Amino acid sequence: MLSLQMHRQLTNPWIWGAMFAALIIALPLLVVFSNILIPGDDTWMHILKNLIPTYVINTLILMAGVALLTFIMGVSTAWLVSMYSFPGRKFFSWALIMPIALPAYISGFTWAGILDYTSPVYVFLRNHLGVDTGQYLFFNIHSIPGAIIILSLALYPYVFLISRAYFSRQSSTLFEVAASLGKKQSQIFFGVALPLARPAIVAGVSLALMEVLNDYGLARYFGVDTFTTGIFTAWFAFSHPQSALKLSAYLMIFVLALIILERTQRGKMRYDMLGAAYRPIKRTTLDNPKGVLALILCMIPFLLGFLIPLIMLSYWSSLTLVDVVDYRFTELLFNSFLLAAIASLVVTAFALFIAFTVRSFPSRFVRFLSRISTLGYALPGAVVAIGILIPFLWIDGMLTFFSSPGFRIALTGTWFALIFAYLVRFMAVGYNSIDSGMERISPSLDEASRSLGLSNMKTLGKINIPLLRGALISASLLVFIDVLKELPLTLILRPFNFDTLAIRAFEFASDERVAEAAPAAMIIIITGMVPVFLLNRLMAGKS
Repeated sequence: MLSLQMHRQLTNPWIWGAMFAALIIALPLLVVFSNILIPGDDTWMHILKNLIPTYVINTLILMAGVALLTFIMGVSTAWLVSMYSFPGRKFFSWALIMPIALPAYISGFTWAGILDYTSPVYVFLRNHLGVDTGQYLFFNIHSIPGAIIILSLALYPYVFLISRAYFSRQSSTLFEVAASLGKKQSQIFFGVALPLARPAIVAGVSLALMEVLNDYGLARYFGVDTFTTGIFTAWFAFSHPQSALKLSAYLMIFVLALIILERTQRGKMRYDMLGAAYRPIKRTTLDNPKGVLALILCMIPFLLGFLIPLIMLSYWSSLTLVDVVDYRFTELLFNSFLLAAIASLVVTAFALFIAFTVRSFPSRFVRFLSRISTLGYALPGAVVAIGILIPFLWIDGMLTFFSSPGFRIALTGTWFALIFAYLVRFMAVGYNSIDSGMERISPSLDEASRSLGLSNMKTLGKINIPLLRGALISASLLVFIDVLKELPLTLILRPFNFDTLAIRAFEFASDERVAEAAPAAMIIIITGMVPVFLLNRLMAGKS
């Protein structure tokens, strides 16, 4: 006989709705994974033998380099800002987050333009300082080392944000005990602070590595063959969807293996502090020259990762604004903002529904459904796009078969396919924001509402949604920005003759028209700065 709890789950429309939503969202991932067992043909064997070794080596080199550099830049700056007082500390506590508003592919073509032989920088060095720049003053940025540097400058804020929050919450008791035992500041940092901050650092580096695997624009522009560029090559150059699917499946397994490996390696280690022993950190004032050194160390990633590219893009925009900004540019703005707005509303609605179901009917099964629905964010956009294309092409074939002559309905290459792809890809962004907001609402409010005879729908509408206004706005805003910046997924699934700001900036840069790409890039950056300022205000309020 079924237990009472199981019976309630099987007859609960909210749980059935959450299960349907989770399965629909997870469908592309299941499609990709299922193709790992299908044998390949001659085209796949060619890719497997001649191309995959290069994809694997380049991807691993990129990941290793970015992991190292983001760790160094993110942890060092977070430690300085959290533990010391020095000139400019308050400014850098939020300014070091700003590079997250600058997508890696935009930073890449900007620095490529800055370091070009005909760039204003090189012309000034040759004409005024007599420096023989040659073709490359330092090294060829269109290379794997160049890609590692650009990606690290764009992604280190993930490590900085989480590490800074963790360092700020650590108790000064441990550091005082270490100092009383004669440990130097460097020994306290490496022996106490870093081991305690391991979960935060690993989480930040993992997020950065997920973005490395998702990157297509920078790798394509710099000519670095990775798994993601290989998926595009298999689909468009070889015209072989099966190979693109198999590459996507291998990449998906690789990403999931990284997640499982980290959690397994962490094991049952605990990093929390006893409440009674906790004492807030008291910052140490750095006098010169240590204060100046801390200022320089924080200034370098901010300048290279944000300020210099922003100044250069502003300069190029002033040169090309009149020629680029016309009715076609207005159409780009309309396409990009309307698409992002619709996607943010859809994602927020689904996230709210699933989060409320988890809150109202808690069980292992419902929590499992919520995790299934948020898996898409851990996977590259190209993988999600391929997983959507295959079932949609099959549905198009079935619709054509059952439709009347001269009348055809298609889903592929439509806004519906794009919106659905954004739902799969960014569901975790909306869900995490709303779920954290729901945790701050007392369950007694829901219980009181139901005791007064209100249904679950009315409880959601009259109690939860008004109290979740801030979380809903945050979720919508974060999804809006992510959709606005998304490149690989939009490139694969966009309708015919449909462009967004991200696509136009990438196409101009690919055609070596970097200055003309600047206006579209500037709008993406300025829009991306909004959540950065909101995040800084939130962190300042919590501290």
